[in-house]
Amino acid sequence: MKNLNVVIGIPTFKRPQGVRRLLESVAKQVADFDITVLVADNEGDSGIGLVTVQQILAEGYPLPLKGIAVNERGISQVRNALMHEAFDNMKANLLAMIDDDEWVEPQWIASLVKIQQQTNADVVGGSVAPEFEVPAPVWAKGLHIYYQSDSNYSGTVELIDGTTNVLLSRHIVDAYPEERFDPFYSLVGGGDKEFFTRIKRRGATFAFAHEAQAHEIFGASRLTKKWAIERAFRIGAGDMRIIGKGNPSVLVWLKELVKLLAATVVSALSMVLLAAIPHKRMKARLKLARQMGKISAFSGAQKQVYSNIHGS
Repeated sequence: MKNLNVVIGIPTFKRPQGVRRLLESVAKQVADFDITVLVADNEGDSGIGLVTVQQILAEGYPLPLKGIAVNERGISQVRNALMHEAFDNMKANLLAMIDDDEWVEPQWIASLVKIQQQTNADVVGGSVAPEFEVPAPVWAKGLHIYYQSDSNYSGTVELIDGTTNVLLSRHIVDAYPEERFDPFYSLVGGGDKEFFTRIKRRGATFAFAHEAQAHEIFGASRLTKKWAIERAFRIGAGDMRIIGKGNPSVLVWLKELVKLLAATVVSALSMVLLAAIPHKRMKARLKLARQMGKISAFSGAQKQVYSNIHGS
């Protein structure tokens, strides 16, 4: 794979410590192909992320490293800027995206690329394990919003629904040149799943690489019930909006309504019956929050969850 041009794209906003930690882990990657690191700072031209990139370059970073400013606020705009810079300007074959509140294992990028080459998938996702800066509360045990993946499977899958740890093939921009992350989701979240669902409808393929391991940092501000419930609510709202964008039939809407009502009843009962088991009660509470989020999607009102930054 000597001729393979791989760009590692890092979206950032006011997390200089996170960017430094992530870049230090990226520098330890073991791979037999060319890697260029690209940091897109949504704080704009004077962003602290760009300052951090310059500091790291001055310290002698071992990989090609470039920073770009994205002045229009929003995660969708940053993802689109990374795609444009990597595929159009840098002529990358593959673009990995990894968030600035994560760090990666040395085999991370090689594992993503290995599965992409084996499956020829358009999108390959990797494992994400939580790392807590403070002791996690009892109620957080095993919850999916923290423990995203414990799969030991690698190969083709139906869909990858997030950009927390992902590799995109150039085939996406060649086959679907007009498809990009929707700015509507810039501050409300869910735009990654919506984008992948949209290109799946057009024929995009997906795979998972369990050995491509990343670690997501959770500080105290994200280890609260309020944050967890808001996250579940937002996921539910996003899921319902994605269904709506697919021009569903009346039958599809009826099925979704039945599932919503059933999930609401079951989760409400579970909260009562499992009250003595904190993490199971919280799991039911989050499921109920997702249903409330789905209902809210019909009104069109959404909280701008990405207007607040957690961590540094």
